[in-house]
Amino acid sequence: MSHEEIKKFRQKANGFLDTAVYNYNQGRNDIAAFCIEQSVQLFIKTKLLETVGEFPRTHNIVLLLKELGAVFKKGKIEKFIQQHIGILTKLSDVYITSRYYTRDFFKEELDELLVFTEKIKEMLEYD
Repeated sequence: MSHEEIKKFRQKANGFLDTAVYNYNQGRNDIAAFCIEQSVQLFIKTKLLETVGEFPRTHNIVLLLKELGAVFKKGKIEKFIQQHIGILTKLSDVYITSRYYTRDFFKEELDELLVFTEKIKEMLEYD
């Protein structure tokens, strides 16, 4: 994958995060939650593109991180998964429930997800 394509994936990840914050500020919590999940998913997929040139066709963030952990920050990513398994699986649930069902997301949940997104970006070495 070319450097330009990787750059576009990262821009898309940042765009979803910007859209999440906008919708959060508008009180559209379900859309904000979905956009946060998409952002995290794309940040991980972008790092996979940078390191191995491809990514698995899955939406499961834990599986994506495990794949990444095989080639990038090997022990650190596995430890990160163990420390944050609850919120990682919650993000997978966010993808399904916000896309296919109706569910109320609370501001406190979104606050936690936004903070976690910054942790993911830091671990992936994205400022």
